[in-house]
Amino acid sequence: MQAEVNNISEELLQKARAYDRNGNVGKAFAHYIAFAQISQLSERKLEIEETVTNVLCEWGMQLAEKNKFSDIVNCYKFSLDIYPNNPRMLNNFAAHLLRNNDPIRAIEYLNRALKVDVNFLPAERNLQNAYSMAVDRWHFTMLNDKQRNNAFEQAIRKKVSQGYNTVLDVGTGTGLLSLYAKDAGATKVYACECSEAMALIAREVFESNDATDIKLIPKLSFDLKVPEDIPERVKLIVTETFDAGLFGELVIPSMINVHMNLLDLNGMVIPMGATVYTAAVECEYIRYKSSVVFDKVKYYCPLNFDNVFILSDDEYYNTENLEKVQINYITEPQMLFNVNFNNLLELREFCKDGIKQMLQAKCKYNGIIDGLITWFKLHLDEEISLDSSDGKSCWQFAVFPTMPAACHEGDVLTIKAETLKGKLKCSYSASNVQSHANYTTLYHLPEEVIAFLNDFDYVKLLTEISRYHENRKIKYILDTSPFPIYGLTLLKEFKDCKVLYYKTDNPTLRILIDQITHNSGLQGKVEIISDYKEIPYPLDSIFIHNFDIKGELKDDRDSYYEISRNLLTTNGVLLPQKIFLMGQLVYSEDLPNMVYVQDANVLRYSFNTYIDTNLDSQDSQYMRDNRINKVKRTNYKIAEHINKYKINQIFDLNWSLYSCEIMSEAQILVEINETETTETFVNFGKINNKGKTIPNALICWYKIQLSPHHVHNTKNNESFMNHTAIVLEDELRDIILRDKEVKIKIYQMKGLVKITILNL
Repeated sequence: MQAEVNNISEELLQKARAYDRNGNVGKAFAHYIAFAQISQLSERKLEIEETVTNVLCEWGMQLAEKNKFSDIVNCYKFSLDIYPNNPRMLNNFAAHLLRNNDPIRAIEYLNRALKVDVNFLPAERNLQNAYSMAVDRWHFTMLNDKQRNNAFEQAIRKKVSQGYNTVLDVGTGTGLLSLYAKDAGATKVYACECSEAMALIAREVFESNDATDIKLIPKLSFDLKVPEDIPERVKLIVTETFDAGLFGELVIPSMINVHMNLLDLNGMVIPMGATVYTAAVECEYIRYKSSVVFDKVKYYCPLNFDNVFILSDDEYYNTENLEKVQINYITEPQMLFNVNFNNLLELREFCKDGIKQMLQAKCKYNGIIDGLITWFKLHLDEEISLDSSDGKSCWQFAVFPTMPAACHEGDVLTIKAETLKGKLKCSYSASNVQSHANYTTLYHLPEEVIAFLNDFDYVKLLTEISRYHENRKIKYILDTSPFPIYGLTLLKEFKDCKVLYYKTDNPTLRILIDQITHNSGLQGKVEIISDYKEIPYPLDSIFIHNFDIKGELKDDRDSYYEISRNLLTTNGVLLPQKIFLMGQLVYSEDLPNMVYVQDANVLRYSFNTYIDTNLDSQDSQYMRDNRINKVKRTNYKIAEHINKYKINQIFDLNWSLYSCEIMSEAQILVEINETETTETFVNFGKINNKGKTIPNALICWYKIQLSPHHVHNTKNNESFMNHTAIVLEDELRDIILRDKEVKIKIYQMKGLVKITILNL
């Protein structure tokens, strides 16, 4: 019997290997798994574990392309039953769960992977992604906005005291507004939340704050029904589901629904309404983030960009922190419109897509219009308002970038506001305003292309490095950058260069490159491909641009370094030569608020009947007017629950836009090696702790060495990359207060990096 089993298992193994060699990974996987299941010797299963993992990975990607998610789940569950401690399998399965928008289950498998191997950085990175998907990062900045929290508490307390004592909290999040309503004396509080992770957090928060009588309903407010979910219509609806453009979270349809189905006829909504404001602005930061004019590009680059203009392909608006940005108001701020959240007829009319307002505004001076910005005042009640233009607000400005245009003092702009698919869209027109760029063709392209072309220092270096290689016989080139400045410059400058290969599936980018190629006299020399397998010749030069605009190296799915090994000639040029991750210690008030909730920002008030005249400046006028004494402030137990989802690394960060005080010299943390795992140690030395500030974060960026004499630093504010920051508040404080040297360990695995403080 055993001999027969052995024969069957060997036959399965041979067939599996044959299918694998022939590229039939589906059948190969099935036969490998069957072999592993009936194999009596664990050593035999271990021998093929890596092969099974590779085949499963490829088969999973093929199934994903066919949208066969249930088959993916079954394949990984079979495999993990056999290999339960394989970190690659666990991580890859979690990645599929993330792509299927299931971060809660993904977190389970990622934690298992890291329990097996704490330094398996792909799982570490995916875990950060899973936390961010499960709990949107804006929850942290919102909960740390003490002014917002206090204002909502005051408004809720007032309305409950006026008899609006049955409350529904729409989109409760962590449950903070529900707790305010309960503490204000509401007789019944209901809270709805559709996010699985946030509903779990809210349940834990209610339990920790002895508020289990708040009824939590894990549904969208649109799905709530009376009396199935709540016994009767409520007297007060509270909600805080607003984005920078006010309406982005389907606020208006939600308000209409609660009025029609959930709110008492004499009930009230908090906030009561909002006023939206707008202004045309001149701002280089907005200009170079959203458009390419080519004036400066042409100064450094020999290519012909005449009559070409690029604008962002974003259909709506960007959200921007403009507190530290140089911005000039071309027009005076004007009220765009009011919306009353307690008027059903007005809400129904406003819900219809179309024009909401048209107004005229005069330009105050000669300048360049870079777009419109909007902000809002949220009127919680008749007296209490929140202003999203306040630099410390959790909201940012909504920015509607436009083609830069010259205007003159006295020019009249017609500003139009409309809603499309429930979102706000603003634009302007003016007969006297002239385009800042003479162009015949307008292209709408992704932000990474715009950022790349507007990094003038990098463009200059790429053209210089092209000329640096003039003595080499470079005939065939591959350029993987967002726009092939390097490759096109080689073709333009040197007759020996025959073909540039450039991979893109973006049809607009293909058309743009065709136009630049034609304008620069390079017809027939550029081959735009969809797959690197289409390249027929060995390459003399490969420029690998493996950088993500958000501040890290890209997930190398295109296997750039595999391409370089297979396609680059023996004496070929591979750029960049080296990449270094840089770091500098800083102190910042803003960065910690972006990654975890601080208890001091989420407070509850206890009240008494006697009068205390020592109310501090942050206490409400309502408390003073009603002579309510604040006995003490204590923490709601919220931070401990939402901080389970905190991450210590911030991506897509322009550190110059936030409060950051430099506390150390910049240092090289590690030389990036895409093919090996490395570990390095860096000593920042002792940090002077005699001042009031102690560093609490590490700002990181890249130094790109194209050649020994051509180095680009992505720390500059105009870089094609944003920065990353690692918040290390408690660890750093402990070491510095003990007067110890700050030493960090950098563990690198194929471009992914893990940074930890050595607490010696």
